[in-house]
Amino acid sequence: MALLETQNLTYVYGEGTPFRMTALQNADISVEKGELVGIIGHTGSGKSTLVQHLNGLLKPTSGKVLLNGEDIHASKAATRAARFKVGLCFQYPEYQLFESTVYKDIAFGPRNMGLSEAQIKEHVLRAAEFVGVKNDWMEKSPFDLSGGEKRRVAIAGVMAMEPEILILDEPAAGLDPRGRARVMQMIENYRLTTGKTVMIVSHSMDDIAEIASKVIVMCHGAPVLTGTVQTVFENSEKLVSVGLDVPQITRIFLRLKAAGENVRTDIYTLSEARRELLRLMQERGMLQ
Repeated sequence: MALLETQNLTYVYGEGTPFRMTALQNADISVEKGELVGIIGHTGSGKSTLVQHLNGLLKPTSGKVLLNGEDIHASKAATRAARFKVGLCFQYPEYQLFESTVYKDIAFGPRNMGLSEAQIKEHVLRAAEFVGVKNDWMEKSPFDLSGGEKRRVAIAGVMAMEPEILILDEPAAGLDPRGRARVMQMIENYRLTTGKTVMIVSHSMDDIAEIASKVIVMCHGAPVLTGTVQTVFENSEKLVSVGLDVPQITRIFLRLKAAGENVRTDIYTLSEARRELLRLMQERGMLQ
């Protein structure tokens, strides 16, 4: 049984008005425990609407969201439980910081779960360690931190609830390349250390290629491709047809191949690129 799945999930904005729009149309996804799932798609493809259903923030027009086999809208208690088991971190989460100190902001979720102060502290410190929030930040105002530091505090606030599934909507949006790399590495370390399930919405093919174990491609409110990084990105024509592209590093190797170089073109990450270039150099006797 899947940890999380949707069945014929449909959602309509503005039902009964002239502005009616179908954002999701019979969308079926399945997520297994421990996976790191990347959700990609062009603007308006339904990515953000989809993930807002997964913890009950939005209620389907029709269809179901099942968590551990249970409909999260079966009762008010089931919906409330889902919101703690499925943690959702919105795009630009730093704009949602509001407490007077970093500690209080990270502790907000665990406190709403009804944990004791000792348990809250444990959760806060564990989450802070995952994202690199330093102890001397704890009594600072979050508004005194840099943009990247605020982002880490906001993500720590969701991690501190220790959900079964952590969902991040564009977690590296607006950050410089170094900041992006730091955030994505932080997320991958969290998943590897905890064994928890992680889902990431992103416009960046490169970010998803680097860390995802499964990729879901959304278009017109439904998944059109699902599979491993390799099985999804080797369908370059399909990706282009839905307004996407392969990772930049893949385009480089496609150009090298077109220029007559004996290289593989199923290269999707920097580590794969490095290995392939080393192989090529050894083949040419450039390495001892």
